[in-house]
Amino acid sequence: MKSKLIILILFLSIANSVFAQNDLLDKLNDEHQNIDNYTMLTFKGTRISIGHSVETRKKNTLEISFMSRYWDIPNSNGKSFIADRMSVHFGLDYGISDRLTFGVGYGAGKPSGIVDTYLKYRLFRQTIDDKNPLSVTLLQAASYRTRFVNGIESRTDFGSKLAFSSQILIARKFSRNFSLQIAPTFIHRTSSRSPLDDHNQFAIGFGARYKVSNHVAIASEYYYVANELESRETFGAFSLGVNWEVSKLLLQFKMTNNPFFNEDTFITQTTRNFNFNDGNLFFGFHATYHLQF
Repeated sequence: MKSKLIILILFLSIANSVFAQNDLLDKLNDEHQNIDNYTMLTFKGTRISIGHSVETRKKNTLEISFMSRYWDIPNSNGKSFIADRMSVHFGLDYGISDRLTFGVGYGAGKPSGIVDTYLKYRLFRQTIDDKNPLSVTLLQAASYRTRFVNGIESRTDFGSKLAFSSQILIARKFSRNFSLQIAPTFIHRTSSRSPLDDHNQFAIGFGARYKVSNHVAIASEYYYVANELESRETFGAFSLGVNWEVSKLLLQFKMTNNPFFNEDTFITQTTRNFNFNDGNLFFGFHATYHLQF
């Protein structure tokens, strides 16, 4: 009788242990599914082509970026290196958390002497089960012009050299290969080229990425401005290019109709149409490298 009682106690103990382990495994499995339920890599980088994407850097990740534009001047006989003119931008982006990214950069060339910074916060993430069908990220960017530009209204103090760009980035990954984003945009400049120009402008951006292989994708963007500048003719910023991923290095090659890097500039002050006439096309190159701390 005692031996049967001991066997029964051991059986109940083992059964209870098994059920407890199953409960733990179920909880871990649920947590794993919750983590994996998010749609990953709507876009490969923090920028689609010329503008920001919904993506943010992971916590404690530093992104080092180099952007450049090259273009020809019509009826020019000489070239410096591979083109008549070039502009460059150097940037550092850091993931404060998985949702919040901070960035700072500096542009040289034409236009030159522009310091920019931004904060990007991921508000919602698309889920695989479509409970959240969209990814939504908020972007607030600011730029400061350190140099005097001819023909611009008086910029004698710090505040008159600032511009601010606010965007709501809304994207959806429709399939493994195709992602689409729209970006309602508000831009405020503290000074303008002409008294005719409004200091506030509204725009909407459209961006898309189509993956053609494991490491190569086609990316394109277009921005429509609702209230364009009055002092000169402008066109919607457009870009078309190829993204190539090599380990932690992302290379982007693009054709665009503007030489600028800041939202307040390239969205509202693009003075050339996108066509193959002399001087209308700019070749762009963008390289980003990630460091995980």
